[in-house]
Amino acid sequence: MNFIFGIIILAMFIIALRVLWATALQIFSTLKHVTQAFHRYRMQRLARNRLPVIMPRSREDLDWLAISDSVRQEIQSRNRETNRELEQLELQYQAKQKTIKLYEADIEITKLERELLKIKPTIVSAETETKPRRRSKKVGESALANDKTTKTAQQVFQLREALKGNANALPVNQQARH
Repeated sequence: MNFIFGIIILAMFIIALRVLWATALQIFSTLKHVTQAFHRYRMQRLARNRLPVIMPRSREDLDWLAISDSVRQEIQSRNRETNRELEQLELQYQAKQKTIKLYEADIEITKLERELLKIKPTIVSAETETKPRRRSKKVGESALANDKTTKTAQQVFQLREALKGNANALPVNQQARH
């Protein structure tokens, strides 16, 4: 029992030492910062009390025309540089506009190619249907009904194709029927 109490007291003593050590370090660092700030303040105050530095006057008279000419030339050179930058930006803008137009043209070409691929199978199927059909001599009522429905279906199909703008895709003999 005394052993356990001894360990507890020893642990509390170690914790107390660590707390005291951490507090002492914080106080030391705070004092260090305060002394640095005080030293900095003192130096600034001493610098304010010094006399201002006066530049000695040159004995030669200044050539104001030469100074104004050099300033004017500097301004003009800067303006030329900005004009060059504007011209370069304008050229870049025009190049990008042309690139955009090329992309738009590529998109239109791709769309037209897709439409052409959609039309090609209908052209092939229309060409295979152009063969003349042989009718049997015996025509029943059901055959007449089927023939009428296929003719109307074919006419509807041709009308749809013509409305889509694919009237040229139809064979010549089917275009003449309209």
